[in-house]
Amino acid sequence: MNRAAMLYLAHTQPGFEAIAAEELTERLDGASVTTTRRISDKNGAVFFRFAGDPAELVQLRTIEDVFGVVATWEDLDPGFAALRQLADRVSRSTGFEAAIRQARQIAPGRGGHGRHRFRVISRQVGRASYRRSDAQHAVERAIAGRQDHRWQLVDEGSLEFWLTMWPEAAEAVLALRLSDANTRHRGFIHEHMPASLRPSAAAALVWLTQPAIDDTFLDPMCGSATVLIERALAGRYRRLIGGDIDERALAAARRNIGTRYQPLDLHEWDARRLPLDAGSISACAVNLPFGTQIGSTDENRQLYPAVAREVARVMRPGGRWVALSGDAAALTLLMRDERMFTMCATHSVMLLGHRARIVVWQRR
Repeated sequence: MNRAAMLYLAHTQPGFEAIAAEELTERLDGASVTTTRRISDKNGAVFFRFAGDPAELVQLRTIEDVFGVVATWEDLDPGFAALRQLADRVSRSTGFEAAIRQARQIAPGRGGHGRHRFRVISRQVGRASYRRSDAQHAVERAIAGRQDHRWQLVDEGSLEFWLTMWPEAAEAVLALRLSDANTRHRGFIHEHMPASLRPSAAAALVWLTQPAIDDTFLDPMCGSATVLIERALAGRYRRLIGGDIDERALAAARRNIGTRYQPLDLHEWDARRLPLDAGSISACAVNLPFGTQIGSTDENRQLYPAVAREVARVMRPGGRWVALSGDAAALTLLMRDERMFTMCATHSVMLLGHRARIVVWQRR
C-alpha cells in the first residue's frame, strides 16, 4: 500500500525558499510544494507534501531545518481569545502521532520512552495583543494535558515543537522538528573565516550552477572552501579548483578539506589574474566581497568587473557563473555592464541580517 503524503515544513535562510523548493522537488520522488513564504527576517519557509522516507529530508543541502507539520490554523480569533482557541485545538489535534513517528524514523527513541519529553519554541510575526511567551505557555499546557501519552516538559533531549504565529492574518502552524543542528551547521567545516557562508547558502550557489558529472568547477575566491566542499557533496565531478589571495583562508581551506574530495586543486592567486586556460571551466560559484568585513565598496567597483572578465575568459560557452554579493551598488553596475554573460535569474536573500543578492549568469 502506498504511504499517504505528509505535510512538511522546511526552513531556509530568508530568500532561499525558491531554491530549496526546486531542490526538494527534484531530489525527492513525488514531493510537491504547496506554498513558500517568509517568516519575518528570520527564515524562509517551504511547505511541501512527501510520501517517502522522512530520513531523505535531512539529506537536503539548501535547507536549514525540516519539520513534520502537526497542524495548521487559518481562522484564529483576534486578541487573547486566540490563545484559548489555540490551546483547545492543540489538545484535540490528531496530527501528533504521525509527526512523532516521522521524528523517530530519523532518530529512534527521540523524546524518550514512557513519558514523552517535549519543549515548545514560539515565534510571532507581526503584532498581537499577547506576547510570544503567552502563546508558548498556552501550547505547553495543552500538550502536557493531552490524554494520548504521558507528557513531560523539559529543556534537553526532547521532542521540539515549533509554534509560528501570524496574528494579523489569524494563522498559526505547529510543527515538530525532525532535523538537528547537524543539518544547519554540518560537520565538515572546522575552520571559519570572516564572511564565511553557512553551508546551506553555499549549497544553494552550487545548486544554481546545475551540477553535472563532467564539471570542472571553480571558486576563484574560495575562502575556507565551503562552496568547494558543497560542490563535492552535490555529486560527481571531474575536478574542483579553488583559490584565494589570503594565505590564512587557504590554510583554513586545506584543513577543512583534508584528504577528501579529490581531485581538488587549491591555489594562492589574485582572482583578477587566474592561471587557468581559456575555456577550461564548466561551472563557477563565488561569494564576492561585500565590502564590509573584507575590502571596501570603493574597491568592489573595480574588483567585480575584473573578476567577471577573468571568469568569462576561463569559462566554456554555456557554462554557469553564480555570484553572491551584499554590495548592491557594485553588483548593480556589474549587472548593467556585463556583456560576456546572459543573466538567467536573481534572488534577493538575507544572510545573518544583511541584504544580499544572488545572480545567475550563463556564458555566451
